[in-house]
Amino acid sequence: MKFCLAIAVLTLAFFSCSYRVSPPDKYRYTLADTVFIKVRDSKQKIDSIYVNSNSKVLKGNLNEGRYSLLASEFYPGANKLTIHTVLKSGRKRDEDSSLFIISDIIPRKYHIHANKTLPHDTSAFTQGLTYYKGFLYESTGIKGKSRLIIINPQNGICIRDSATDIKLFNEDISIINDTIYQLTWKDSVMIVRNLDFSIIRKVNFPSEGWGLCSNSRMLYFSDGTNKIIKFNPHSMEFTDTIRVIDNLGAVYYINEMEWIDRHIWANIYGKDEIAVIDPTSGKIISTFTIAGLLDRKQYPMAGVMNGIAYDSVSGMVFLTGKNWPFIKVCNSYFGE
Repeated sequence: MKFCLAIAVLTLAFFSCSYRVSPPDKYRYTLADTVFIKVRDSKQKIDSIYVNSNSKVLKGNLNEGRYSLLASEFYPGANKLTIHTVLKSGRKRDEDSSLFIISDIIPRKYHIHANKTLPHDTSAFTQGLTYYKGFLYESTGIKGKSRLIIINPQNGICIRDSATDIKLFNEDISIINDTIYQLTWKDSVMIVRNLDFSIIRKVNFPSEGWGLCSNSRMLYFSDGTNKIIKFNPHSMEFTDTIRVIDNLGAVYYINEMEWIDRHIWANIYGKDEIAVIDPTSGKIISTFTIAGLLDRKQYPMAGVMNGIAYDSVSGMVFLTGKNWPFIKVCNSYFGE
């Protein structure tokens, strides 16, 4: 009986060792890396292998004893992956593992310096700022106090100041072809307006609205996570999601944004820092601090930085924040 039991154990060990699929031998990868899963199948028992991560199936290549996947197929930051092995006999085996994905570049760090200072209404709880056809358009928040404002960028003088729906909390704005697109915070709606602020339509949104910018064709909006979502203003459809990442992992609290020289400039909520983001890969290629623009001891009532606007003709960037006493005018090309 003991002899038969020993034979059975050896037989099981032999067949279980005739194939083996091993998870990646590293935990941390950059977006430029290839993730390898080791495969041994001396008896040709494996029919197929596929990997599931973050509720989606990733397609790889099986060759020379390993299954390869591009790290860019995974989300920035932490990922749980499940390796599904299907045998020709029909049997299946799952094995769980984890990966952490970071950017393959280290963002360069800069300081930005102001060339000019414009006055700014300290009662304006700034949620967004954009430049269009010679004027600055500002969106301010807080329910019951939300406003849309037009400012002369030469002297900071207010040209128009209009209250908006008292039930809505305004967020960022962007303008394409004389049409204003205005986010709201937790109200799940985007308001489409004419330049005179009259409402064209309201569009339901599936998430919170934080930041908004455009490349004159597509809209890009943030929801407070590490995601920037592309939105087609013509079809009113969501088309793609960009996940922001640096050399440490996913970067969260992406807030007010502006499209500048083929990149997205975004302030990181709660930080005196702006990230310059590649809109294709989501990689942060550089950052710059704006801490030197505002003396918080001198202006204790000033809130976080929350306004970025860009004049593509002059190359000037306009920066302000919640209840700031001024708008700073800076070069878009800055030094270390």
